[in-house]
Amino acid sequence: MIPYLNLMSSSEKRIEYGSDKAAQKQKALRESGSIDAGFSEMADKVYAHLIDEISKKIFEARKLYAATGDLGYITGLEPKYRNLNSDMQVYVEKIRKGSHCLIYGAGAAGHYLAGRFKGFGVNVDAFIDPDESKGPADKATGIKVITEKELSENKALYDGKTIVVSYSVKPVAEEVRKRLIGEIGIDEKNIIMGIYDWRNNQGQYFDYFEAKDNEVFVDCGCFDGATCYRFAGWCGAKGFDHIYAFEADPKNYEKCRELLAPLGKCDLYPYGTADAGKKVYFAADAFETSCIISREEAEKRNFEGVEEIETRALDEVLEGKRVTFIKMDVEGAEYEALLGAGKLIKENRPRMAISVYHKFEDFVTLADLVLGMHPDYRIAFRHYGFDDLETVMYVE
Repeated sequence: MIPYLNLMSSSEKRIEYGSDKAAQKQKALRESGSIDAGFSEMADKVYAHLIDEISKKIFEARKLYAATGDLGYITGLEPKYRNLNSDMQVYVEKIRKGSHCLIYGAGAAGHYLAGRFKGFGVNVDAFIDPDESKGPADKATGIKVITEKELSENKALYDGKTIVVSYSVKPVAEEVRKRLIGEIGIDEKNIIMGIYDWRNNQGQYFDYFEAKDNEVFVDCGCFDGATCYRFAGWCGAKGFDHIYAFEADPKNYEKCRELLAPLGKCDLYPYGTADAGKKVYFAADAFETSCIISREEAEKRNFEGVEEIETRALDEVLEGKRVTFIKMDVEGAEYEALLGAGKLIKENRPRMAISVYHKFEDFVTLADLVLGMHPDYRIAFRHYGFDDLETVMYVE
């Protein structure tokens, strides 16, 4: 029997929403691995509503990951159960648990890769960086730093390992690749280039459903507006009736206001989506990871980059509106956003694409919540990342 977690009740979850105490409690529950009959029953109910084998395999993998914390249950999924683009598939094939690699670039992207690789058991033996001052060891990670010259003079540092070029600017990354091959003698098959987007974001949210006539889209967490344009492209010649987009990060909101103007038939709101209208602390990173945080977390940041933003319930903002499709990717606030859309969902029965990876229990609790609104909803899961990120629940 799989050890289910003794998760918080809905009432506790709402009281402690976004708090450090809640995060600590989740960590303790994961470490305990205790079985809870209520959560087990909830998971079984959700499983009964899954409509295909892919969904069941992803659900089972996330269930084991939630219970044990072992990322291998997700990274070990067969390729046929993942919606990965070709770049990510290369990572899956070459970067496996127990393998060794070197990362070219000891900057932010290199640090991110090192952290993700460590999470699923890949050994980063060294950073390669042209800046000699970054060595002999990286201050942030403690990982050894070598230069191209050192690598050229001591091929044992390479010894057939995979080298991952972390640079995100393609022409720069390509120049690095050429030097590694032509000047240092690295085998081309052992070099993999940086992933410039960590998801298959061309298909995510829109590769499961087929567009219908007169779609009305709600984008919760529209970030840079790209998802709204992809929605319009997904509708194609059928067109669409309207878009309602929500983006709470002030800088992202201003970008979206300009970028979405030519799209037309689009209302943009500067609110976070939640169960009610309130003021909350918000980590305004001007990136897709911007999110609601607790006061404790704001104080840890010394309030740097922290804004006070307003949230709204979709039921309040869109009262009386027709809605056919809701997308939610709001960095862990999905449960509260769904609570605040209960009336809208019950009245319209929209199809939905909801991110279920920000909190380890979301793949069960969010599904259970929407099934409470419409017991005949059918559910599918698709996974778009090479690790635990980017699992999307489709509801119809």
